[in-house]
Amino acid sequence: MSTWGGFKSKEKTLSVGLLSFGSLAIGMSLAKTFMLYLSLMVFYGAALTMVQTAITTMLQEQTDTSMQGRVFGLLGTMYAGFLPIGMAVFGPLADIFPLQWIMIGSGIALIIIAGTTYFHQELKIQ
Repeated sequence: MSTWGGFKSKEKTLSVGLLSFGSLAIGMSLAKTFMLYLSLMVFYGAALTMVQTAITTMLQEQTDTSMQGRVFGLLGTMYAGFLPIGMAVFGPLADIFPLQWIMIGSGIALIIIAGTTYFHQELKIQ
C-alpha cells in the first residue's frame, strides 16, 4: 500500500480489500493442501493491509485534528480487544461446526459487507 496507495476513492479501496479478504477466506477454507493455504494466506495478509490502510486514511480525513488521538486510541483498543472476543466466540463455535463452514460463513459476510460498502459509496457519488 505504501507504493501503490490504493484507488483514488478510499471507499473503493476498502470495498476491494473486503471483497478480496472474504474471497480469500473462502479459498483458504477450500484449500486441499497446506502449501495452497499458505499461498492464499499471503494474499489474505495483503487484503488485510488494504482494509486497515483505507480505514485509517478515512478516519484521518474525517476526524477533527483535536479528536484524532482519542479516535485512534479507541481504534487500537478495539483491535486489541476484539481478538480475545473473537477467540471466545469462534473457539466454541468450532466445537459445534466444522472450521471450513465458519471460514466460508465469515467470507460470505465479508463479501456482503464489501458490496454494501461499494454500493453505499456509489449512491453517495450520485
